[in-house]
Amino acid sequence: MAKKKFVYFVSLSSNVPFVLKKALKKAEEENEVALFFDLDGARVLDKRYLKMMERTHNIDLQKLMKQAMDLGIKFYGCQMNVLIADGLELVEGAELAGVVTFLEAAYQADAVLSY
Repeated sequence: MAKKKFVYFVSLSSNVPFVLKKALKKAEEENEVALFFDLDGARVLDKRYLKMMERTHNIDLQKLMKQAMDLGIKFYGCQMNVLIADGLELVEGAELAGVVTFLEAAYQADAVLSY
C-alpha cells in the first residue's frame, strides 16, 4: 500500500488529544503526518500549557506529543499567531511555520483535516 500524506490543522486546543490519537494511528500505518497549530490550538505548543493540562484534566499531552514526534509526525506552530508572539515557550521538536509551509504541505497531502 502506498504511503499517504495527512495534514491536520488544529485551531482549538481542546481537540488536541483527539487529533493526536488520530494522527498517531495514521503514522503507525507508516503514513506521513504533519500537524499545524493556529489560533487557540497553538497553546499546546507552550510548555507551560502542557503542565497545566496534566494537572487540570489528567491528560499527558507531553507523552502523546513525544510518541507522535518519535513516529516522525511534524509539529508546526503558525508564526503569525498572537499566542506565539506573546512569549510562548515552544516545546522541543516543534517548529514555527508560515502560511506558505502550510499550503505546500496541504497541496501535497492526500487529506487535510481541520479541527
